[in-house]
Amino acid sequence: MNKELRLSYDILKKVYNDRTFASIQLNKDADKSINFGLVTKIVYGVIEKDIYLEYRIKEFVKNPTKPNILTLLKIGAYVIENINSIPLYACINEIVEITKGESDKYIAGFVNATLKNISKKAVVLPDSKTNIVRHLSIKHSYPEWIIKKLLSYKTVEFVEALLSKKLTTLTHIRVLKNYAEFVGLLTDNNIRYEKSILDNCLYVEYSDLVNKKELLPYYTVQGLPSIVSALSLGAKAGDKVLDCTGAPGGKSGVVAGLDSSIDVTCCDIHSHRVLLIKQYMKKLGLNNVTAQKQDATVYKDEWKDSFDCVLCDVPCSGVGVISKKPDIMLNRVAQDITALSSTQYKILCNNAKYVKAGGSLVYSTCSILKEENEDIVNRFLKNNSGFELTNIDTFGVNVQNENNMYTFYPHISDTEGFFIAKLKKIK
Repeated sequence: MNKELRLSYDILKKVYNDRTFASIQLNKDADKSINFGLVTKIVYGVIEKDIYLEYRIKEFVKNPTKPNILTLLKIGAYVIENINSIPLYACINEIVEITKGESDKYIAGFVNATLKNISKKAVVLPDSKTNIVRHLSIKHSYPEWIIKKLLSYKTVEFVEALLSKKLTTLTHIRVLKNYAEFVGLLTDNNIRYEKSILDNCLYVEYSDLVNKKELLPYYTVQGLPSIVSALSLGAKAGDKVLDCTGAPGGKSGVVAGLDSSIDVTCCDIHSHRVLLIKQYMKKLGLNNVTAQKQDATVYKDEWKDSFDCVLCDVPCSGVGVISKKPDIMLNRVAQDITALSSTQYKILCNNAKYVKAGGSLVYSTCSILKEENEDIVNRFLKNNSGFELTNIDTFGVNVQNENNMYTFYPHISDTEGFFIAKLKKIK
């Protein structure tokens, strides 16, 4: 029995059938008695290559299959092409045995034959000259609707480079205290790490770090662009800052940590996420952050012209972080962007009312789609003459800067995708 394959299947069933996030399920089912690193690789690998794997399977399977059987075929196809540590015969035999527990002998035989066919025949991608969107979608396992949007304002070469980029598997963290001591402890514990371009930040092998509970007080997990967006506010001693959609509190934590006299209000629409903000600030030892339940689209009159800095890190499609969270795209469709952009614009317009004259307003997303980024900011500027775009410090990170609107494209920035625009209130 291959326990890694069986656990991978159990987790992926919940991801596909119940829309559970892979990271949450992996944390719940962590098992030190097996090669859990292999389980993690298979789970994320199958999700990341979902579109490609369906294409691969449909080469040999013409009729629809039951969801659980399709999941098993995806696991088998992924392991056959990507995991050398599991021999071909062992992989197919184990997937067939799992199938027997899900269905009858006929289906088990069908799974056996399909996986053997996949192992024997090399993939033939759709022709790029005939249908470039389909070709890129299958090759890079990205939804066609995303590729169509990207190709509407970027060249094929740009999109190909973007989709081909493989980011580091290390996790970016912000060190909270005793940087030199923490680095020493990483070395002592044989935990791989690399320096970040940002001060007091590192890239680490998180699967090893997370098991060292004694090191938890030293760091917090936070993406590089997220930290840059918080710093781009330019908050200084004595400022009042609003983080209108701030849970779980990462960006507010960066701002509040700059100076104890900075007064930060960090909000979320959901009570349980407000609690997360409070817990996070307790971990960081910060007393200058107020967590508050507030709908960012609803006007609050007592906040009018009250804040020196306002951060609108709005809900978005998450297209920029697919490489880190591939399950985001399993249930996302093109129509979602219309609804999201409407909410994003409402949040920006509403929270702009809270900025003092001379104050700053930062709009950010973890998306790389114009409809969620440049289009929102340009629309806002067209209807709000009292604001103007201003530059930010990207701390040496290469970004695409279009009229002081900054996009972190993975193949340019070597980070997850992100967008930042800083607006100054001039009257």
